Amino acid sequence: MEIRRMVSEDYEGAYDLWTRVPGMNLNSLDNSYEGIDRIIRKNPETCLVAVTNERIIGTILGGTDGRKGFLYHTAVDPVHQGKGIGTQLIDRVCSIFKREKITKIGLHVVLDNEEGKQFWRKKGWNFRPDIVYLDRDL
Repeated sequence: MEIRRMVSEDYEGAYDLWTRVPGMNLNSLDNSYEGIDRIIRKNPETCLVAVTNERIIGTILGGTDGRKGFLYHTAVDPVHQGKGIGTQLIDRVCSIFKREKITKIGLHVVLDNEEGKQFWRKKGWNFRPDIVYLDRDL
């Protein structure tokens, strides 16, 4: 397995993976080719894919506003889960953020995605009972 920077040409393989991973909420953001291409271009160091036999088996999209990092689309092919691939992707992005002086990282988990919440808790992430997330479509 190789972990490398994600490029726009990875879109089809990544999107296929996202549709097969339970808990991915692909309707909440612009997950079109153009939308994913924008985050890759703005964050080329922190958008990564895990590849084996030329097939994408894991993704993570890391973004930053210069103060705080955010993780999106952290996914591992169900066939390859439990092998540490997600951990490697997360650790790689976190080390890049740390190098860039980012000291806090946030992410979203769909409310009914119990497996996802359990995964992030095991990795040491904390839930914020003091905030409510709001958004608005433009």
